[in-house]
Amino acid sequence: MPTGSAESTLKKLCLLAFLAVSGLASIYFFGAHSVSLAFLSNIFRPVAASVSLLASCFALRRYWENLDSTFSRIWLCFTLGMMFWFLGELSWSLLTLVFSMPNPYPSIVDVYRLAGYVAVFSAIFVYMGIFQPAISKRIVATATAASFPTSAGIIPSILLAVRGKVSEVNLTTLLVSVAYPLFDLLLFATSMLGLLVFTTTKLKGKVGGAWLLLNAGILMNVFRDLLLNYTNLNGIYYEGHPLELFLYVGYIFFALAFYTHSKEL
Repeated sequence: MPTGSAESTLKKLCLLAFLAVSGLASIYFFGAHSVSLAFLSNIFRPVAASVSLLASCFALRRYWENLDSTFSRIWLCFTLGMMFWFLGELSWSLLTLVFSMPNPYPSIVDVYRLAGYVAVFSAIFVYMGIFQPAISKRIVATATAASFPTSAGIIPSILLAVRGKVSEVNLTTLLVSVAYPLFDLLLFATSMLGLLVFTTTKLKGKVGGAWLLLNAGILMNVFRDLLLNYTNLNGIYYEGHPLELFLYVGYIFFALAFYTHSKEL
């Protein structure tokens, strides 16, 4: 568990995160549909992503030994995932603000973002491999059941993305729209295993708090991607849309998860 000093720092970070989210929510509420909010949203994206990237770098430095170390490779993958997501958000902002390409979807942004999914999934998958003996059939069944509500929302999203849209959007858009919810489901189900391992087995208390925050961040991604797919395919997304709050909150949860993990273990 975290030491007294680390726990105090974490409480301060959580308070700061709460104030940041509250401030962002207020900006989106009072500045809805404004030109200034459309501009600010493109600034918020890379800034939010950079917070989780810095936190992952902090954790990587904490655990790094060499490439032969499994834990080092895990945190290298987490950091690469955050780096790809940061590059995705930065690319979105540049395409929108510099190259005047509103809502660049699909684009290089999605290449970076999907690459980030692969890296984060690799990190979680290898992490779970270390603790494979603790993963019982009961835990697998519980993780599957816990993931069912998510799949219940994701599968209809995939069907809506395909149904009646083939003649309206190109194949690339359809493939990207289907890839996001599939990656979300895979990532959420795998991370749920980690949460259960560190909250219900003899390993309880080791890094349970970090995995809870990690799952919260992934869940924010799920909500964000589902809503983004729906609004993009129906042509109702706009810069400064409130769904962007899920994006920011997700990055904040990831940052807190990485910091907490580096102090718990």
